[in-house]
Amino acid sequence: MAHLTNYTFSKLCKKLEINRDIDLDLFVEYVYDDPQIYYILNKFEIKYLFNYRTLLEDEDKFYAEYYQEVPERVDTQTYVFERGGKLKYHLNNSCAFINKDFIDFNIPPEIQELGNEVVAEFREWFKSKGYAEEYYNGILDTEKVVFNYNVKFPTKYKVPVLNENYELVKRLPNSNNVMREQEFDLPAFQEKIIHLKTKYYNEFSCKVSRIISKFDYLLRKSDQEIEEKISEVFSPEFIGNYGMKKLKEKFKFSRDLKVKVIAELLEYFKWNYKIDDKDFNNVTLENFGLDCCGGCEKNVLQQRI
Repeated sequence: MAHLTNYTFSKLCKKLEINRDIDLDLFVEYVYDDPQIYYILNKFEIKYLFNYRTLLEDEDKFYAEYYQEVPERVDTQTYVFERGGKLKYHLNNSCAFINKDFIDFNIPPEIQELGNEVVAEFREWFKSKGYAEEYYNGILDTEKVVFNYNVKFPTKYKVPVLNENYELVKRLPNSNNVMREQEFDLPAFQEKIIHLKTKYYNEFSCKVSRIISKFDYLLRKSDQEIEEKISEVFSPEFIGNYGMKKLKEKFKFSRDLKVKVIAELLEYFKWNYKIDDKDFNNVTLENFGLDCCGGCEKNVLQQRI
């Protein structure tokens, strides 16, 4: 049997393609019995929750009934040291890599939008300065990084300067599996869901505002991309009348609230499907496109010698 880290399991659930759309009926039957939650989320978030819940219940059944394909990881150009390739599973909890935190360094969104060549230039600049080494040695001065970036990139590429509070380091704690961190309180969970739903429908009280909330992913895009998409959805005059600032505020409110809703539902799934006792079928994981961790394979070979 195999083990997955929190990070890998989440990535897998986001990347798995399924052979059907998740409509309201399927959502309330197989994800969470609440139509209001369904209408808060967009189709990508709904698919993610469906994959998460059904994989926890029975990954073999998921493979037989819903699986379509798993694309190999590609470089999303989000982090300095990001690489493509396949996700990894582990054969036991003693693997040195299974407890290792995910640490990388964010590439500014404005640089990402400029494409491959500028992203490559930023990565080479970051590495040549030795900032990663300074971080691991505990001597990295983020303000210095921001200052040096602002000297080079905004002038050269006409992008905004970074502020001194820019989140340079991305650190995601890992664990040896996807266990819950604390005991689950069902009444408290239900109260939080009711509270979050109330906040959402108070903020997005009309049809237009609720449509806007579905496009909160545009918060990561440029103003031009936002304007193009919103013009398609509504009209070319919409942003001029509504205001870009107000639109972004709506996006942010929606994104922040939905992150909380999804986090609560994931904890509920972990409790409901007894994640503490969960092992995965390594054959099925390989059918999904995962590979065994190199460290685990090495340990198996050594044990056979």
